[in-house]
Amino acid sequence: MKKDVFFRLLKYMKKYKLLYAGLIATMLAGITLDLSVAWFLSQITNAAVKFDVDRWPLLVAIGIAIMLGCSLISFFDTYLKQKASVKVRNDIRLDTMDHALRLHQDYNDRIHTGDLLARFTSDNQAVGEAAGNVIMGLIRNPLLATCAFIYLLNIHWPLALITICVGPAMILTGKMFGESMRRKGVRLQETMGRGTSYLQDVLGSGVLYKIFGLEKKISKQYRQFSTEIAEIEQSQGKTQGAAAAMSQGIALVTFMTAILLAGYFVAKGSLEVGAMLAFIQLMNYLVNPFALLPALWSSMQQALAGAERIFQVIDAPKEYAELPAASRAKTAFSELVVSSVGFSYKEGAEEVPALRHIGFRVFAGQTVAVVGGSGGGKSTLFKLLLGLYPPGSGSIRIDGKALGDIGPREYRDYFSLVPQESILFTGTIRDNILDGNPNASEEQIIAAAKQANAYDFIMKLPEGFATEIGERGSRLSGGQKQRIAIARAILRDAPILLLDEATAALDNESERLVQDALSKLMVGKTTLVIAHRLSTVQHADLILVMENGEIVENGTHRSLLAAGGRYQELYQAQMKNEAIAAST
Repeated sequence: MKKDVFFRLLKYMKKYKLLYAGLIATMLAGITLDLSVAWFLSQITNAAVKFDVDRWPLLVAIGIAIMLGCSLISFFDTYLKQKASVKVRNDIRLDTMDHALRLHQDYNDRIHTGDLLARFTSDNQAVGEAAGNVIMGLIRNPLLATCAFIYLLNIHWPLALITICVGPAMILTGKMFGESMRRKGVRLQETMGRGTSYLQDVLGSGVLYKIFGLEKKISKQYRQFSTEIAEIEQSQGKTQGAAAAMSQGIALVTFMTAILLAGYFVAKGSLEVGAMLAFIQLMNYLVNPFALLPALWSSMQQALAGAERIFQVIDAPKEYAELPAASRAKTAFSELVVSSVGFSYKEGAEEVPALRHIGFRVFAGQTVAVVGGSGGGKSTLFKLLLGLYPPGSGSIRIDGKALGDIGPREYRDYFSLVPQESILFTGTIRDNILDGNPNASEEQIIAAAKQANAYDFIMKLPEGFATEIGERGSRLSGGQKQRIAIARAILRDAPILLLDEATAALDNESERLVQDALSKLMVGKTTLVIAHRLSTVQHADLILVMENGEIVENGTHRSLLAAGGRYQELYQAQMKNEAIAAST
């Protein structure tokens, strides 16, 4: 699996062949300059030992040239590695977003947004680092060691053969600890994902934990996440430390043995002093690269673990082959028919029935109310109507066309939605209203705001329509957010309007303003509304009473009251509660 992930990562890197060609060029130039430092040491030492003062100006010039060359190569190498990392990371991040936007709704319902966020951030960062510093380090270090060994052979081949034993020993060390570091890297990425998910929940719920006094509980729970992350990182540190200690021990033994032998050969006169200094420098180029390999390999394993988590998102089943082009809402329709629809949610290997034998017909211009207790299947029905889930059985057709016949984008262009909890995006009020129709004029935006009873409060804000609303509309009240959502729906102007308990969470004054705005929005539209207050749907053309995923009654307000069934019970209980509330 890791091999497949690595080759998929290489495909992203192949897009920047010229950039990596430049990196290889700087790497080769850098290796050449590193080896030239060893040569320079031998030359200047031999000149000093032989009192060859005449060579000094040339040696100084060569030293300056090497120094400048190293500085330039270091700059370009660092810059190009960072550029490669940024580009690959950006491509993967954009691909992840493109795929996330096309995922089926059931995937979004199953995975926590914080976990997705971790794949966009920490996992992506690890992958980007691997595409720059790590992979070039894994190429450069063995190549530098190989070149140093070849140079050592030219200086003194018996010593070179002694020192090369460090290579297999270091590779064996990396293999010994590599699998352990890979497993811990995977655990770390997954644990950080869970911690990010929890943190996202907490940071968006300041009012709740302050009112309910949950600060200590949240601190304790987050401490557990943080402690687990710290324990994994400490365990990684122990493994890396053990690998580093073993690598350093092997390197020191090899280095000391080689130095002692080199000194012996100098004393015998079979090796020049300058050659010995060059040998010492080359030993560093041979030993250090192998010593760095375990840490680089650990970083690569962690990056591949992050890449695997990212590719899980990219490989998840998608609604669209490509991101759909921007579209306009449909202008009209004749008939919406729901025929014997059944649906079950998947929970592991089991399926939990949510809807059974749902059937009704809606004509253009009609209003249909869906009522009933919590858990009856009302919201699930809306998800199916919007094409977020396909029916498990039966069909939903608009003018004879089902979701599978015309595709999800064209199908959803028949609908507009005002949800119970307003969903707004960070940006300005104008930006959020324009989401209903990006091509709308300023006059249309103003008209939609007025129709939604939002214009007056917008104009009282210091920046009017240019006011930044904050995260998920945090700078607006619940009623103000809902009226912005209604203005957005007005601007969309789709023929079928779905209202999901759009006034359920509002105070009386806000509810009055929102209800008035909804009444204006419903004019000329086919409306399906989930209603918690039955008094607001008395004039609906059809009322569906849902319980346990089934329609237990249907009809008009008057006919359902006359039938004396479940609707009458709900209505009388609600009227009684409202009367009690009014008298207190």
